[in-house]
Amino acid sequence: MSLARIALRTAAVEAIKGRTMVGENVLDSPNGALDIQSDGTLRTEEDKPFVAIYTDEGVADDVAERDLTENGSCVLVIEIGISMAMTELDRETGQSTIVGVSVPASDRAFEFFLELVQRQVLDALSDPDSVWADIFRALHTRVEKMEVGARRTSDNGQKLAGHQTRLQLALMPDPVRGAPLDPRSAMARFLTALEAEGEATYVAQAVAMRSVLGGIAPDWKLHQARRGLTRMELHALGLGPLEADTDRTTPPFAGARVDAGGAGVREVP
Repeated sequence: MSLARIALRTAAVEAIKGRTMVGENVLDSPNGALDIQSDGTLRTEEDKPFVAIYTDEGVADDVAERDLTENGSCVLVIEIGISMAMTELDRETGQSTIVGVSVPASDRAFEFFLELVQRQVLDALSDPDSVWADIFRALHTRVEKMEVGARRTSDNGQKLAGHQTRLQLALMPDPVRGAPLDPRSAMARFLTALEAEGEATYVAQAVAMRSVLGGIAPDWKLHQARRGLTRMELHALGLGPLEADTDRTTPPFAGARVDAGGAGVREVP
């Protein structure tokens, strides 16, 4: 799991919360919120309409040299689910309506609800005024593909309907361990926003991610890690410690004195 995938998923969850008809019930990688069985039927353990966010498969093509910070394309999965159990009785009319929405519970109403929430989700991720949505957008460079699918099932009269949107995104690479984070970068902004939420889990996650990013490493180490160079390749470029220093602790070059064969001694910076 890459840091950018974690950030992408979390930023999407926070950008969507409170912005759709499901309210705050936006779930981060729940187990089987909308579970498709081997026979094609659906199951859910949720008790009210929900949006669930996952990061699915990713692939990076044409990786430069041995750069293992590349994330390539990442699929962000957005699932929306509703079932007949997620309805409530309107005592004035005696009619069942969708929880939190004054719409009668029916197949047509379920489809209306799913389509409407899907539009609200995409609008929330595109909101110019949302800090979390802006971080989400900064974590990828473009949408490469968008797929939408619908599933419905009825098991012993328990109707369940769901929509799944799959966004294939060109995800930004992870920062190189030991590289200072630019405060304007998507990752730095994400960590700051995560800490600002003040929620214990988010604060702990930010601490863990910062520890993975590590302290400040010398430029030659960053260059070696970013390009995946061997030590011999690094030395061939004239970078890194002296080849004889097996512990790789050669101090940085600070200057030298050159004796020009009797013509004088000159300081070299």
